[in-house]
Order: sequence, then C-alpha cells, then structure tokens
Amino acid sequence: MNESDPLLVSHLADYRFDRLQVSCASCGRHGDYSLRTLRKLYGNPPMVEVPRFVAMRGNCPLALRFPGKDCDARFANRAAPRAVEYLGSAYHAGWSVVLTCQRSHQGLKSVKPCREPYVIDLGSLVAALGHTFPIDQLGQKLCCPNCGSAHYDLRWIVPREPPSTAPVPLRKVG
Repeated sequence: MNESDPLLVSHLADYRFDRLQVSCASCGRHGDYSLRTLRKLYGNPPMVEVPRFVAMRGNCPLALRFPGKDCDARFANRAAPRAVEYLGSAYHAGWSVVLTCQRSHQGLKSVKPCREPYVIDLGSLVAALGHTFPIDQLGQKLCCPNCGSAHYDLRWIVPREPPSTAPVPLRKVG
C-alpha cells in the first residue's frame, strides 16, 4: 500500500504529508498546496471532495457550473507504489530523478518554464540529505537549478534491471 496516495485516507486531517498537488486536465490549471492552507480553507472534508473544492475556489468554470459532474480536478501527486522509500535505497538501486521546471510567473509577469529537464545527481543528494531521507519528501527540498523556482515536476526513472550485485573493487587511499 502506498501511504502517499491521498485517496487512501478518508479525510484531509488523516493525510500525513505536507503538500498536495491538484490539477485539472479540462482547464489546464494546476496547483501545489500546503496541507495547513487546505485545512484552514476547507476544514476536514472527505479527501475525494478536496480537488473539486480547490477547483471551485480557483473559479474553474466546470466546477462552478456543474458541481461534481464534469469537473476534472484530480490529485496530481498520486504516485505508483514504490519498493524504495529512502534516498539511499534509490541511489543504490540505480534510480535517477529528473526535475522539469513548471514556473508560470516571476514576480507579477507571466514567464515560460525553463526548457530543459535536469537530471539530479542522487549521490550529491544522499551526501547532503542522508541515506534515510524519505523520497516522498524530496520535493520540499529542491528548486529549479536554472531559475530557482519552487514549481516543478519530479519524475523518477527506475532501471528495468536491478544493478549488479558484484562486489565493487576497493581502492587504496594515500
């Protein structure tokens, strides 16, 4: 069971992670919300209602016109179940992570997101955050390396074959 899936809990207060992402395929809007903000705005509604509440607050025409029927707002951060929970385990399993900038505004001006996705060096992340850092919380620690925006998508690339279990030869130091 994947505990980061928002629909596995019944109410907003039961969700144990800090952030939720909601997107609507019909109108193209998306947002990243802190759990604290959502609880201030909506109290403790059932989790299945949260995306529609967010869409209605954002004046989505489908959510306002046809409440619950044609609104296409969904949780965007529903991740597939993972066998790896920690950064060190992902590093040793040969995983890699790609960050794609999703900024839309800088200051008060509309801007385009950075063009190129960035492959994040997991070795450096493990050195900075530690082997036992949960990969579900990695999104709270990163920003786009080009523009510094906190709006981005993370995509994990899992190798098809597990890494070789052959011992790594040791080098003499000094």
